[in-house]
Amino acid sequence: MSDQTAQAYEQLIHAAELARDREQIVDVDEETEQLVVFKLADQLFAMPGRYVRELIPTGDIVHVPGTSPLFLGVIPVRGDIVSVLDLARLLGMPPSTIAAARTRSGRILMVAREEMNTGMLVDAVTDIIDAPGSAIQPQLSTLDPQLARLADGQLLFNGQPTPILNVASLFQTLQEACA
Repeated sequence: MSDQTAQAYEQLIHAAELARDREQIVDVDEETEQLVVFKLADQLFAMPGRYVRELIPTGDIVHVPGTSPLFLGVIPVRGDIVSVLDLARLLGMPPSTIAAARTRSGRILMVAREEMNTGMLVDAVTDIIDAPGSAIQPQLSTLDPQLARLADGQLLFNGQPTPILNVASLFQTLQEACA
């Protein structure tokens, strides 16, 4: 490389460094949380994706007599029998009806945490998103108290405040209700 080319190269590098310093671009690596956004009775909710193992179309849910009203019944999943929870009822909302969930785009979220797993009936899965940590806000103080103890915070999704459900709290509440 000639001296003239080397000098031009150094000037170009110096000009680029000055431009970068003037712009003061800050590249931030922000952690994201994968969230499954779903509807229950025309309300949006979200759940951390790390707990949702799969989404199953609502099929035949077999009622089991003598179980808690929180459970709609059981379904077969690849040779295993899995319970299906009425998530709406657990959240203090009007109970789900299996027939209504089947006629719409109802889904069963297969949710697992540590040794516990269950299916949770929802009216529709709206989206699966990667939300930046800064998008997750504290929950509103006006949130229903029963729902507030089951949510970690909220996300503004399509302009709507969307509670983010805490799976550990859901399972704890479920255990207490069935004890």
